[in-house]
Amino acid sequence: MEKADRKQREDFAMTETKYIFPKQMQSVAALVFIAVLIVLLLILTVMVHMRNRKLKSTLEEQIAERRLLDKICADFTAVYYVELNTGFFEILHMNDGTNAKKMNLKQCDNFNYAADQYAVQYLYEKERKEFKDWISTRYLKEQLSRRERITYHYRSKPNPNQHEFFEAQAIKIYQDEKHFFALVGFRHIDDIMEKETTIQNQLRQALDETRLSNEIISAIAKSYCSIYRIDVQKDFFEEVSNDSEIHKLTGNRGCASEKLYQLCDTMVAPEYRPLIRPFLDVSTLSARLKTEECISTEYRMCDGSWHRMLFTVKKRDESGNVTHVLCTVRSISDSKRREENLNFAAEVAKREAEMKTRFLAIMSHDIRTPLNGIIGMVNMGNQYADDPQMQQKIREKAMESLKYLVSLVNDVLDMNKLQSGDLKDQQLLFDLTMVLRELNQIYDERAAKKGIRYEVDWKNSTYSHSALIGNPVYLGRILSNVMDNAIKFSQAGSVITVWVEEETLDDGRAIFTFYCKDQGVGMSEDFIAHAFDMFSQESKTSRSRYEGTGLGLAITKQLVDRMDGSIELKSKAGVGTTVIVKISFKIGTQDKNSNLSDKPVSLDDYSVAGMRALVVEDNELNMEIARCILEDSGMEVTCAADGQEAVEIFGKSALDYFGVIYMDVMMPRMNGLDAARIIREMKRRDAMRVPIIAMSANAFAEDIINSRLAGMNAHLAKPLDAEKMIVALKQCMADNRDIKLHEDL
Repeated sequence: MEKADRKQREDFAMTETKYIFPKQMQSVAALVFIAVLIVLLLILTVMVHMRNRKLKSTLEEQIAERRLLDKICADFTAVYYVELNTGFFEILHMNDGTNAKKMNLKQCDNFNYAADQYAVQYLYEKERKEFKDWISTRYLKEQLSRRERITYHYRSKPNPNQHEFFEAQAIKIYQDEKHFFALVGFRHIDDIMEKETTIQNQLRQALDETRLSNEIISAIAKSYCSIYRIDVQKDFFEEVSNDSEIHKLTGNRGCASEKLYQLCDTMVAPEYRPLIRPFLDVSTLSARLKTEECISTEYRMCDGSWHRMLFTVKKRDESGNVTHVLCTVRSISDSKRREENLNFAAEVAKREAEMKTRFLAIMSHDIRTPLNGIIGMVNMGNQYADDPQMQQKIREKAMESLKYLVSLVNDVLDMNKLQSGDLKDQQLLFDLTMVLRELNQIYDERAAKKGIRYEVDWKNSTYSHSALIGNPVYLGRILSNVMDNAIKFSQAGSVITVWVEEETLDDGRAIFTFYCKDQGVGMSEDFIAHAFDMFSQESKTSRSRYEGTGLGLAITKQLVDRMDGSIELKSKAGVGTTVIVKISFKIGTQDKNSNLSDKPVSLDDYSVAGMRALVVEDNELNMEIARCILEDSGMEVTCAADGQEAVEIFGKSALDYFGVIYMDVMMPRMNGLDAARIIREMKRRDAMRVPIIAMSANAFAEDIINSRLAGMNAHLAKPLDAEKMIVALKQCMADNRDIKLHEDL
C-alpha cells in the first residue's frame, strides 16, 4: 500500500516536470543549482575566514591596548572610564591600599556622587570644594571640549601607603553628538612634590639673594646721579644708571671725552668749569691712576647743587695700566649743607660763648651794684640811727635794690626755663577782661609814680569775646614786659597808650592784637633787629641810665613764639616805640561780651582791716614776716605749719570765719597745692569762695598755672612784698572770682 502511494506521488511529480520543462532543461538547472551552492559555500568560507582574521586582529589590538593600558595604569593608583554626558563610569584600574579601594565603588554608579564621597572622606575640608568643582563631569566636559588633556594637583589625607600629594588627569577619548568618553586617572606625586619643593626652596633662596643684591645695587645706584663704565683706551663709555636730565645729554653710550665735556659745559657752574675740565680728560686718566685706585673732585652745578665726581679703577692690564674705570657722580648738597650747618653751629657756639662771657660780666655788674647799694644803705642806717626820716629813705633805697635783685633772678631763671624747654603750655579757660583790668590797674599806678600818663584807647579798644581758652599767665607776662619797657624808657610828662583789637575767625578762634605805644627814647633801625637778643640795650650807657636786666624782650619773644603768635616793633629814636603783639585764642563757651570800656575798679574802695587770715608757712622766719605784714594792715592772723594743719584748722572753723588764706606751696606732710584742692572740695559754702593766695619761691609761668589749677586765686613770688600781699587780696575782693574760671579744660 505504501509502495503504491509512493509510486503514485513520484509519477505525479514526473508528470508535472515533464509538463513544465523539457528533459534537457532539467539537467542544466541541476548543474546551475550545484554551481550556486558551491559559490555560496566559497563565499561563506571566505567570510568566516575574514571574520576570524578580524576577530583575531581585534583581539590582538585589545590585548595590545590592554598591555598599554596596564603600562599606563602602572603609574596611576586608579583609572576610570567615564561617560561625561551621563556620569556612568567603569573602573579600569585601582591599586590596593588606595583610599578609593576602601570605598567599594560600583561600576556604572554616578561619577559625581562617587567623587563627592571621596572628597568628603579623604580630603581636607578647605580643599574639598575646589576638588569637587574640578572633578565634576560638567567642568571636565567643558575643559576637554577645548583641550585633549587637563591636570589638577591636590592634597589628601595620607592613604595606607602614606601618600599625600596627588595628581588628577583627564584625557578625552571619544566625542560625538551622543557620547563623550574620557579617562580620569589619579597618581601620587609625593616624590615630585618633594623635588619641586626642594627646587622651589633653592629658587626662592637664589631669588632672595638676587633680590638682595639688586636692592643693594639699586640702593647704591640711587645715591648716585650717574654711573658710567669707561674704556680708557678706546675713549668709550656705557651708561649704567643716570637721571633723566643727564641721560638726555649723554645717551646710553658714546665717546667718553665728548660727553663728559658736554656735561661740564652745560650743567656745571661757569666758575667751576676751568677747574673741572682737566679732571675730565680721559687721555690722562691712566697716568693719574697709576698709583691710585680712585681720584675725585667737587663742583657746583648751575642750579646751585653740589656734586662729587669719582673715577675708580675697574680693570688694569698686565703692565698695571688702567684700561677701564667706573665714573660715578653723586650729589653732596646735603653734606655741604651739614658742613655749612656745622660751621654755622660753630659760629653760634662761638657767639654763645662770647654771650656767656658777656653775661657773666653783666651779671657780676648787675648783682654787685644793688648789693653795694644795700650794703651802703645798711652802713648809712647805722650812721643815721637817730634820724627817722633818713631811716625811711634808707629803707626805701634798700628795698628798690632788693626788688631789682629779685627781678634779675626771676628773669634769668625764666630765660633758662624757656631755653631748656621745660615750660609746659597749658590751655585754660580765662577771662580776658580780668587779665587786662589787673594789668591796667598795676601799670596805671606805676606810670603815675613816674609822672607818666597811662591811657587806654577806649575808641579803638573793643572786642566781642572775653571768655577765651589759652595761657593767661603767658599772656600776662608778655603784656607786663611790654608795659614795663614802655614805662622804663619813657620820661615824665609823656603818654603811654594801650588798646586791643579782635579779628574773629570762622574756626571758633579769634586773633587778638595788643598795642602799646609810648613816647620814650625809641630805637634805631639797626638796633631793632637785635632788640630780642638777651641783654640787648641801645647803648652801653643805657644799663646805668635805665634799670633792667636786658632780658625782658627776649623772654617776651620766646613766650610769644610758644603761643604761636607774633611780635613787631615800630620805633624811631627820640620819638617813641609801638609794640604790636598778635596772638590767636580759641573762643570759650562762657562769653561775657565785655570790652575795655569797663573802667578799672579802684582798690582803695576795699579795706582789709579786721579780716581774719590763715597763713600757712613751714619756715618760721617767713611766717613771722607774713604775720607782721598782715597785722600791720589791721588783720587778725592764724598760723599753720603745713598743708595738713591748714586743712584741719579751716575744716573746724566757723563758716566765713577766714576772709583769706595765704598758702605756701612747698611744705612737708602736705604741700600747698594739695591743701588748696582739699579745701575747695569741702562741703561748705565758704570753701569755694574764700580767696587762696599762693606764696612760693617758684615763680615760673607753669608754677603760676599749677597754683591756679589747684584752686588758688593769685600767686605771690618770694621774697614777700607787703604791698603786693595786700593788693593781691584786694584784687580778689574786687574781682569776686569764681574759681571754676581757672579749671583746666
